[in-house]
Amino acid sequence: MENNNDQIKNYPKHVALIVDGNRRWAKRRGLPTLEGHRKGFEALETIVDSAKDMGIKCITAWVFSTENWTRSKDEVTYLFDLFRNIAEKYAKKFIENKTRFIHLGRKDRIDEDIRKVIEDLEEKTKDFTDYTFGLAMDYGGHDELIRTMKKLQDKGLEITKENIERNLDTASMPPVDLIVRTSGEQRLSGFLSWQSAYAEFLFPKVTFPDFTPEEFKLALEDFSHRERRFGGDSKAQAK
Repeated sequence: MENNNDQIKNYPKHVALIVDGNRRWAKRRGLPTLEGHRKGFEALETIVDSAKDMGIKCITAWVFSTENWTRSKDEVTYLFDLFRNIAEKYAKKFIENKTRFIHLGRKDRIDEDIRKVIEDLEEKTKDFTDYTFGLAMDYGGHDELIRTMKKLQDKGLEITKENIERNLDTASMPPVDLIVRTSGEQRLSGFLSWQSAYAEFLFPKVTFPDFTPEEFKLALEDFSHRERRFGGDSKAQAK
């Protein structure tokens, strides 16, 4: 994809996606729920590639929450089998394209073979700096904060803003600028609870399997027109 984004003057460095609507996409088409997840993973690969072409430095996708374990065993098994099937392809692509891979969330509840793939890819790509992809799998914002506080306790560190941020799952990533949740749901569901404090939000109605690079570009254009004050005065008021 050509980098033809003259309308976008103010790029977000870090875009986080709440991948939502896979099951609804399938239901509306009379397809099995699992087919929606497969299409969602296909759409995610396209967006990850497009984001890099558009000049984004970092993109994070939330594909499985700490609460998703309550879904049916068949659905959970399918989701992780789907990851197994595409992991080798993703790993090869990330290494070839010098994309850093970071996992957000718990690793202790993920099957050992998948955990090894995740840890291996994190190790092999840790020195890449141009583009980063974060995969939030078995992730919850409250769970992340609890784990972070335990890290500080174990290290004997004072609870400060700086120490918290240095021990979050996103410690080596740029601050989150834009959070996009597809399918029209207007809530974060605990996603990036700490990191979302000054992020911009966008809630397109399109389900994630239909979230195309064109839809993604519209999100970037919307972000580019926003004035971010971070609790201070606007530029107009400051004059």
